[in-house]
Amino acid sequence: MAFLDTCSTLLDRELAGITLKIKPKELSDAVAYGLESKGKRIRPAVAILSCLAVGGSIGDAKKVALSAELVHTSSLVLDDVIDKAEKRRGRETIHTIWGENIALLTIELLISLALRAALGDVRLTEAISKSLFFMGEGEAIELVNVPRDEKSYLDLALRKTGALFGASAFMGAVVGGGDDDSIENLEQFGNHLGIAFQIQDDILDCVSSEEDLGKPVRQDLFMGRPSIVLIDAINSGVEKSEMLLCNNGELMDLLSDSIEYARGLAAREIAIAKEYLHMVDESRWRRQLESLCDYIVNRDR
Repeated sequence: MAFLDTCSTLLDRELAGITLKIKPKELSDAVAYGLESKGKRIRPAVAILSCLAVGGSIGDAKKVALSAELVHTSSLVLDDVIDKAEKRRGRETIHTIWGENIALLTIELLISLALRAALGDVRLTEAISKSLFFMGEGEAIELVNVPRDEKSYLDLALRKTGALFGASAFMGAVVGGGDDDSIENLEQFGNHLGIAFQIQDDILDCVSSEEDLGKPVRQDLFMGRPSIVLIDAINSGVEKSEMLLCNNGELMDLLSDSIEYARGLAAREIAIAKEYLHMVDESRWRRQLESLCDYIVNRDR
């Protein structure tokens, strides 16, 4: 999607030099390394497009787009520490290079930078705080209260992923000068878009190769992490022991019905997201957000 490239270029400019005053050098290097591991930059794009959709400018959105990316990067570092992951986007993870202590301090610095970028409007700092709170709950739920059905999974997906998408849209709409209804509708749009994004991640963990995904695959299965595909398969009578014996191709065949179920659930969340989006005035930027919806459920990495 072309706008994601535009967003990435904009963020690169905002990120330039952001770590220069961090001491010691090891911590500065770790923060810089985390930010160099460019993802799809979807959350910042949601912030920018939401700002534009309510009549704001890219200039208005730059700082909140930066905040969204910094919070997201902090969550990836935390995920890698908890999962003891060795690779992220094809590169060694921060804790494998600098150790767990520096990785944890990297998370703290990234959150601090995110809050600093959003200073000036209490609604923005509250949105970041709210998303961090929900994401923390999501991490804890994964560890101690793994969902066993669709309802509890969707509740987790909202906390784990939807909350930051929703916060990104909310912050963009706020700095763009949107009215209360537009801000609320865009936040809800982001929440459901993020849930769909998480469902697609679950699907990709089952159907992709490590080379395509840039990280180990079938990790949800091996590590016992909640995945809507696996939840549906187990509830349909498929034994986990049987899944663990499968190679990638065999697993895709065994889980084909559950994968299709998950795709339908993602499509349902996207439809809800678009319902909220259509309550915002029609514009080229709203159409870009609609295109982003389609991109998210059709992506292959």
